[in-house]
This record gives sequence, structure tokens and C-alpha cells, in this order.
Amino acid sequence: MKEFENIVSSKKVRLTVGIIGALILALLIFHAGVVFGSHRNSFGGPSDRSGMDRGFRPPFMPDGFEMPRGFIPNKHGAVGAITAITLPTFTMETREGTSKTILVSTSTMIRSMGGADAKALLVGNKIIVLGEPDNQGRIDAKLIRILSAATSTL
Repeated sequence: MKEFENIVSSKKVRLTVGIIGALILALLIFHAGVVFGSHRNSFGGPSDRSGMDRGFRPPFMPDGFEMPRGFIPNKHGAVGAITAITLPTFTMETREGTSKTILVSTSTMIRSMGGADAKALLVGNKIIVLGEPDNQGRIDAKLIRILSAATSTL
């Protein structure tokens, strides 16, 4: 018993136990931060894809595609195929079968996926349009994403 008391009372043992205790406390604090952070950013669960504090990402956008918060204040858009082009507007048929008129301006960003020509708006292109509604019911496009046929699920 005397030998155990000598071991416990040694400075090396107390220092080692103190360091291990401090490491365990630091890991517990780190784990609490991870748990708190993951719950704070869940925004209502895994089915909620809005992520307003991380940037706007509509549910139909591919992974890795995000826009900064406030990019499009009213967040209107459409997904479908171009049916007619008479610039500065074109019409498209949405996945739901409705027709939308899209207004293209010089500030409209046109991007592509899968190697499609980013400036080529052609009849039949499958696209995603994000913008704001105007007073005539058209969508004033801020971003037009041209989808290649390989990635399109329309």
C-alpha cells in the first residue's frame, strides 16, 4: 500500500494525470461545439435544403452549386426546356407543363454544365432559370444555367 501512495504522490504521475484530464476536457468541449454547430445549421432537418445562412441553393440544383445570400431576393425560377426565342425574351415549357416567359438582360449570367456553350440559348436546351418576377408576369433572369443532356433529368 505504501508503494501505491508513493506512485500516486509522485510529481510525474500527477502531471501525466493532469495532462490527460486536460486533453479529455478539451475533446469534450470540441465535441460539444461540433454537436451545437451541426444542430444550428440543420434549418429544420435534412429535407430542408434552403440553407439561407450558407447561401441559397434550390433543391433542384446539383451539389456544389450555391449562390451567395441575397443574390436573388425574391427567389423565383423555373426548370424546363426552351420552346421559342425572340430576344430579349424567350419562352420555356416547365417540367409541370406550363409556359413561362423569361426576360434576358445584359446583367443576366448564363452558365453551362457539362460542356454546353454558355452563350448559346437554343430551342430545346434544358435550362434552370433563377430571377425575379416583373409586373408583366415574366421572370427577369439573373442566372440561366444550361444543362447538358447527360445531367438533365427533365
